[in-house]
Amino acid sequence: MTYEEATAKVGELKARFDSPFDATDKAVIETLYFEVTRKRFVPTTCQQCYHDALIEIYLKLKKEKAMPKTCNYVMKAGFIISCPDFYHGKIFTNENLTDKVAHEYLTKYPHMESYFQKIPSEELIENKQQPEGSDKKKDLDQAEKAGKEEQQNNK
Repeated sequence: MTYEEATAKVGELKARFDSPFDATDKAVIETLYFEVTRKRFVPTTCQQCYHDALIEIYLKLKKEKAMPKTCNYVMKAGFIISCPDFYHGKIFTNENLTDKVAHEYLTKYPHMESYFQKIPSEELIENKQQPEGSDKKKDLDQAEKAGKEEQQNNK
């Protein structure tokens, strides 16, 4: 969703602000809330929480003048990064995780990859540690040579 689309939707919803929101409006607010704040919207039994969420969305868009950047990494539910040796112990969740932080974390701690639900595909290759004594270029050359030999044997 672009900044312009988000502000247009907020404008439409603001026009109906003084009346209760219907189910469609609530769904739009929940989606916008996540897209803009990067936080999950937790509805309560009162109607006011949707109005409060719309105000929060509006103020964030007005302040930032852009949509937040999406992170290509997603940690599994309940997992946080809280390591004294990483960013001086700063705590990272999916809400404040950036590509840069996630990449640095997985570079430093590749064994923690299993705690991520989503990792860009090129990272899966870059962050895997090679077995001891393994040379990536040598391994690729050997695989290529074996493939050529197999092709010649099949002729």
